[in-house]
Amino acid sequence: MATLQPASPPASGLLPTSRPPGQILSSPAGILGELVVSEALPQYYSLAKSGVVFSLAALGLATLTAFSGGTAGTPILGLYNPANSGKDLVLLLASLGIRTTGATAAALAFNWFGVNQGGVAVSGTQTPAANAYSQANTGSVAWGMVNTANTGALASTLRRSSFSVGNVTTTAGLNAASFIDDIKGALIISPGSYMAFGAANALATAGIDASIMWAEVPV
Repeated sequence: MATLQPASPPASGLLPTSRPPGQILSSPAGILGELVVSEALPQYYSLAKSGVVFSLAALGLATLTAFSGGTAGTPILGLYNPANSGKDLVLLLASLGIRTTGATAAALAFNWFGVNQGGVAVSGTQTPAANAYSQANTGSVAWGMVNTANTGALASTLRRSSFSVGNVTTTAGLNAASFIDDIKGALIISPGSYMAFGAANALATAGIDASIMWAEVPV
């Protein structure tokens, strides 16, 4: 039986900054011609090392506004991809931490909404995204918004349910909970599109942490 020899990595060891026109890149294959899945590196390491992974986070939100895709609404996190960005925003995961449910009786659920803006820019108060590798709040093409009115956002449609906690009462639930929505690229914000992560119902005097992480890939 032949001995398998590992191939040498490319000189840069990283992803290209753009897609070469007309060039087809070869990939190693298994004995049936299938793509090889490697666990040599952590799942998102190559993307992060390439400087194309970013995150947006909200810390300790006490008040949440009900969001169901309304025009210029106030989701927990909003993300707009400018029409001329040249990048797709490929969502990787979202996380949610509930320290306390607060003093509002509500059905506690969180969802993703999205819409193609048709050339209309979103201009709510911007919070710069953080680069996962450099930790600098620079470099992202995205326009991120945290718990603020997403000015200019058109009415959006439910794209995916994310987390559901069930009914909470006016007696604050103090049991800490943490959730991970492992999206793995199943949601993509193309140039000119907008997506929001919002609470189905309003909360007051709560304690909520939330974050989203995405990769910016050349179109």
